[in-house]
Amino acid sequence: MSSKQRSILIVGGGTFGTSTAYHLSKQGYTNVKVLDRWASPSKEAAGNDINKVIRADYPEPLYANLATESINEWQDPNGLFAGLYHRCGWLIAAGDKSLPFIEGSIKTAGEHGSEEAQPVTSQEVNDRWPAYDGTMPGWKTYWNSSAGWANAREALRRMADAAEKAGVRYITGADGHVVRLLFEDAAKCVGAKSANGTSHFADEIILAAGAAAASILDMKGQLAAKGHTVGHIQLRPDEVEKYAAMPIVDHLEGGILFPPQEDGIIKIGAVNFVTNYAPTHPTLSLPRYRSDNPQDDIPKPIEDHLRNWLRELAPVLADRKWFETRICWDADMADYNFLIGSHPEHAGLKLAVGGSAHGFKFLPVIGKYIAQMLEGKLSPEIERKWKWRPGAKLEQGEANPHPNPLLDLNSLYQWAHSNQSRL
Repeated sequence: MSSKQRSILIVGGGTFGTSTAYHLSKQGYTNVKVLDRWASPSKEAAGNDINKVIRADYPEPLYANLATESINEWQDPNGLFAGLYHRCGWLIAAGDKSLPFIEGSIKTAGEHGSEEAQPVTSQEVNDRWPAYDGTMPGWKTYWNSSAGWANAREALRRMADAAEKAGVRYITGADGHVVRLLFEDAAKCVGAKSANGTSHFADEIILAAGAAAASILDMKGQLAAKGHTVGHIQLRPDEVEKYAAMPIVDHLEGGILFPPQEDGIIKIGAVNFVTNYAPTHPTLSLPRYRSDNPQDDIPKPIEDHLRNWLRELAPVLADRKWFETRICWDADMADYNFLIGSHPEHAGLKLAVGGSAHGFKFLPVIGKYIAQMLEGKLSPEIERKWKWRPGAKLEQGEANPHPNPLLDLNSLYQWAHSNQSRL
C-alpha cells in the first residue's frame, strides 16, 4: 500500500480540518475522512462567521510570510475563493499595552518589502472616513491598505465541497461527533469514538477539533478555549452607502468593526475574551456552544465595553439594537503559535489545533503545511514553533496582540446562578 492510500481520519471540520482535507485530496490521498458534529461549514467552528480579517501585519516573520502566501490565494480571481476577498484596508490601533505588536509588524513588513502601516491622527481618520466621526481618545492608529476581509462561511463551504468532490468523505451528526480517541495498548492512537458509540479506525489520526480538542485529549494545559464575543447590526438601506467604503478598524484593546456585508450587516467583535472554567471542568476552559445552550446571550460586561468603544469610533452605532450575537470559541496557545505536529507519546496521532484567534486567514494554505507535517517535511523552523510544548508562554519582550485580562463566564451572575447542568 502506498503512503497516499493509507487511511487518514481528521477529527474536526473547521479551518484546520477543512484545509487539511482539501490539500490531502489535492496531493492524491485517496482514503480521507472528516468527522464533525455538524455538516460543513461546521456550525460551531471558529471560522464559521460572516467575515474574518485577512492581513499580513505580524511581528513574527513566519506568520507574515504565511499570510502573504494566503492573500495571494484569497485574491486569485480564478481560484477557489474568487469573489470572497475584499481589500478595503484596515486601521489598526492600540493603546500603550499592545503598541509593540504594531511596531513589530511595521518593522517586519519593512524587512520583507511589504506595505508598512502608516500612522494617522484621529482628525485624519475623521476627514478621510466621515462615518468614523468619534474622537478616538488615546488611540495610536495606523493605516495599511493591503488588508481586507473574506466571507469566511462561504470560504469554508467551498473548500469542503471541493474536498468532497475530490473523494474526501465527511461524516456528521452523532456519528461524526467525536467524544474520545481510541488507543491500542494505551500508546498507539488507532481511531475515534463518536457520541452514538460508533468507532472509526484509521492509520493516521489528525486531531483538528479546535476549541473542543481539550475535551477529547489531555492537552497538558496547552490549550484554553476562549470565547470571542461578536454582535451584528443591521443597517438601514440609506446607511449602507455611508459605511460601504469604510476600512476595517481593529483596536487591539478596544474592538473590531467591519464594513457592511452586501446585506447591510455590520459585525463588531470584542477583543476582551472569556473563558469557561465550569464546575464540571474546573481546571479546563472548554467551549460553551450556543447550539447546546440556545438561551445564552453575550456577557453584559463585554457588551458594555464594546458599546463604549463604539462611542469612541462611530457614536451613532453605539446604542443600536443587535441583529444577532454570538460567542465564537477558539483554542488559544499561550504563545499564540499553532500546535501542529506529532504527539510525543502516541504513535499515529497528529495535532492541528491552537488557532489562537488568528488562524482563519491561513485557510487557503494551512492544510498544505499540515500535510507536510504528516509526511515529516515541515521546515525545522516551523516544526520547532509548532511542536508539542506544555508550559509554553510568551517570552520576555514578545509582543502580545491581546493584552486585556480574561473574564470567566462563571464569575458572572447570569452564568454562575443558572442551572448547574448548563455549565
